[in-house]
Amino acid sequence: MPILYGFLINAILGALLSGFSLALFSPYVTLRRISYLGEALSHIAFAGIAIALITGLNFTITTLAFVILVALAIGRLAERRKLDETNSITIFLSVSMALGIVLISLKRGYTFDLSSYLFGNVLMVNATDLISLAVMATLNAIFISVFYKQLFYLTYNPEIARVFRVPTQLTNRLFLILLAANIVISLKTAGIILVSAQLILPAAIAANLTRKFRSVLVICLAAAVISSLGGFALSWWLNLPTGATIVILEFFLYLLSLSLRKKF
Repeated sequence: MPILYGFLINAILGALLSGFSLALFSPYVTLRRISYLGEALSHIAFAGIAIALITGLNFTITTLAFVILVALAIGRLAERRKLDETNSITIFLSVSMALGIVLISLKRGYTFDLSSYLFGNVLMVNATDLISLAVMATLNAIFISVFYKQLFYLTYNPEIARVFRVPTQLTNRLFLILLAANIVISLKTAGIILVSAQLILPAAIAANLTRKFRSVLVICLAAAVISSLGGFALSWWLNLPTGATIVILEFFLYLLSLSLRKKF
């Protein structure tokens, strides 16, 4: 019984920490209209995984380094070369996926676990994963607390921020690095589909209920916690995939917020 309880506690904490970390970034990703970037980075991680597989390097470190480099490259191209950010993201996503497929095809006899990559496996979370997720959650909270004003300007009016010499470039680079790190660290627990949902749905829920930015952050965190705990409980009770159940529950919360929209 103690082993079973430990296994369940790890899984629940993993789902909560992953949801908490991604929910902190959800308002900024959604309001800046870069939700596509979050989804793209989770797909770009595929190439990082393939590089780690071919070279024999640590999966997490190699994937993290690759995704951060790509995220910074996208941001730099958008800033310096005045390229459309959506086009840059699409180019890097396509090339990264193609690179990943080519590299994995070179590894003879290896079968890639697509299901785990798409949906994650929160039931396989161990102590090391929990430490990584806890560190990311702490870094996210510190970053948002310290750079709250800069992030606010960057989200709503980057042009005015430049006029008042708010360091938007530094803030944006740190934001991209942490966003990439969150996606990579959460992939094992959540998978691509849940990562994408937790970067978009909490902010979409909050936007239906309030217009105050601080309240948006609070509602995002509440939605993440409710969907993570509720989704885990439902998946355990009904013997359903945990990640997919969390996404479906979060979608129902979104529908509920839509029905309450006119009252707020």
